[in-house]
Amino acid sequence: MKRKRTATTLFPFLLAAVCMLFPRKAGAQDETEKTFRHSLAVQPLYWLNNGFRADYERELENPGHSLQLSAIGYYAEDGNSLWNAWMLSSEALLKEAWGAGLEANYKYFPFRIRGYSSFRSRGVYVSGGLSAAHFSVNYRTEGPRYVSYVENGLTYYEPQWVEGEAKQYFNRIGTTFCAGIQNRPSKRFLIDGYIGIGYVYSFYDKDKYYPASYSGKLSYRGLTLTAGFSVGFRL
Repeated sequence: MKRKRTATTLFPFLLAAVCMLFPRKAGAQDETEKTFRHSLAVQPLYWLNNGFRADYERELENPGHSLQLSAIGYYAEDGNSLWNAWMLSSEALLKEAWGAGLEANYKYFPFRIRGYSSFRSRGVYVSGGLSAAHFSVNYRTEGPRYVSYVENGLTYYEPQWVEGEAKQYFNRIGTTFCAGIQNRPSKRFLIDGYIGIGYVYSFYDKDKYYPASYSGKLSYRGLTLTAGFSVGFRL
């Protein structure tokens, strides 16, 4: 009888102790989440074009908001076909080129999964950003061009096959607006994919011969399409 009374007396205290464990556990999980506020990632598609891009992202105090800073670099030489196709033109043969730039993006996750499971998936986001880059390009030019000559006081133009070398500098500024999705297969690992549109404006010396511009070329000015993905780790 005494044992039964003792068990009955202790039961409420045991129940209260068990209930108190749950909020503590959730708090510990939230604290674990707060320790992973930073991430570093790379974008593999840049490697196909002799480039490199590293993204640093920091989650802000306001849940679902983050700031991403990116460092971008390029180097190519000796008529690299990808550079000719994507960055220059079929009329220009690359000798050597390098470029460097910075980009800043603000991300908003409207459907962010909260709580302990948030590390599994950040979900869909929208972003907007600004970029600036500088390029130095040495290239060979060849092809038919009209060359002027003077005869009997008159100026004439005739087509000739011209081969030469030139150096051009490009300074580009742009803005992008994207939609993407960030997935976190594990607590440390993340995958991020995005697609969007933007606008880019290029500054260069128009007095120097350079092939006609179109989307994707260094001299292009206008609307652009952008897409890519990154893989990285949370810190």
